[in-house]
Amino acid sequence: MRIFFFVLNLVLGIAIFLLGLKLLSSALESVLGFRLRSVLTKFTATRTKSFLTGLLVTALIQSSSAVGAAMVVLTDTGVLSLTQSLGVMLGANVGTTVTAQIVALPLESLSLPLCASGLILRRLFRRRTIGTALFSLGAVFFGLSCTSRAAAPLLRSPALHRAMTTITDTPLKAVVFGAALTVLVQSSSAVTGLVIGLVKRSLLSPAVAVAVALGSNVGTVATTLLASFGRSRASRATAYADLLFNLGGVLLALPVFPFFVRLVQQLSSNPARQVAHAHTVFNVLTALVALPFLPCLAGLAWLGAGIGRSNKNKLG
Repeated sequence: MRIFFFVLNLVLGIAIFLLGLKLLSSALESVLGFRLRSVLTKFTATRTKSFLTGLLVTALIQSSSAVGAAMVVLTDTGVLSLTQSLGVMLGANVGTTVTAQIVALPLESLSLPLCASGLILRRLFRRRTIGTALFSLGAVFFGLSCTSRAAAPLLRSPALHRAMTTITDTPLKAVVFGAALTVLVQSSSAVTGLVIGLVKRSLLSPAVAVAVALGSNVGTVATTLLASFGRSRASRATAYADLLFNLGGVLLALPVFPFFVRLVQQLSSNPARQVAHAHTVFNVLTALVALPFLPCLAGLAWLGAGIGRSNKNKLG
């Protein structure tokens, strides 16, 4: 019976967290509405503009997967070149780290007041978008709180501790675990938020949590790959490029992982904030390294998608 209630609380916590993220994304996306496509096409004239557009749009709608899927469609239809799409997706990787920074704040006690404020704004003042945003933000924190509390007894058990130690005893294993978990839940923000919640309760070490968060960057590419299935080679090239710089960034980080962890530990004494900072720093550094080489990355992606020299004019 205790196991049943544990599983129930854990599943409900994750469900509330994911629902909160979805509602928050929908509320903020409704503000942009049909303008999303025009914004993306208007402000991607240069690599820097593409990057900043991806960053700002993803910071608003908090779904790099949605932006990646949109890039697949816009590249497929010829609205954007591959280079423009890659710039947007690099920015999206940085924009999605806003969730981790918010989750790392000690705001669990505000979850119910946020939900109540959101409902009041929706019902009494007809501020539907603002009300939904506040309610969903409260749901995100409430879901995280439920999940970490439900997981606490299980994660303290010696048997599971040994299993977790085996699964994540090296940075590479932790990265693979984070990627697999992200593919399952289809949200890198959810995975990063969950490990930050566990770090807050001292149920997971910051180093392991950082590696899992890096793995979530790779796992989130699954949505882009799925969106490219059945589409043109151009859309597949977009998905391959997304995989290329996400996986490439993680592979470059692994050899210097201990140094990277020590670096982010200097940024904050709070373990949860260390994980959030690591997520942000990694994505910013990856973007800064990749941005000057976008044409080269685009060329590799075209080759990976099986597109010959005759289509090079589509790279942009």
